[in-house]
Amino acid sequence: MRLKPGAPGETTPAFPVETLRHWYVTPFGGMSTELGLFQVGINREALERNTSLDPSSDRVRVTVLGRMRRPILFDRFFEVVPLDERHPDALSQSPMGEAVFPEGDQVLRPRDSPHPGDEVILSSAASQRLGLLADSEAFAGVVQELFRARRELDRENS
Repeated sequence: MRLKPGAPGETTPAFPVETLRHWYVTPFGGMSTELGLFQVGINREALERNTSLDPSSDRVRVTVLGRMRRPILFDRFFEVVPLDERHPDALSQSPMGEAVFPEGDQVLRPRDSPHPGDEVILSSAASQRLGLLADSEAFAGVVQELFRARRELDRENS
């Protein structure tokens, strides 16, 4: 793993790395029972130093690099949990900012389960652009409204 230099003898979390605006890549660190459904945990210090993610409002789309991505309409958006001493098991799996998923792998389909070291993409692009992704249902409502408006426009132009 890469380590960012800090003070002599000190290291800072190297991950997540922003590769495109609002797209972060980080290794998969493991699973923890301390996380709930539709949550992904990242070391708090790593979140603050390496991302512009706001865990109180941003939601991320989670993909394992090299695995088939689902269409955005079938995806769920996940809450980012800043891992600290309140989550000792999960934090132990994210020392450098690795992604930690809930036990039982509710993030991905079983056949797409990541292996330790696999690279995970966390994308908050949709959340940043729409600002309405507090949950997947809100997003679905926005998409349904866009389709409805388009159908009405098509009818008017027919």
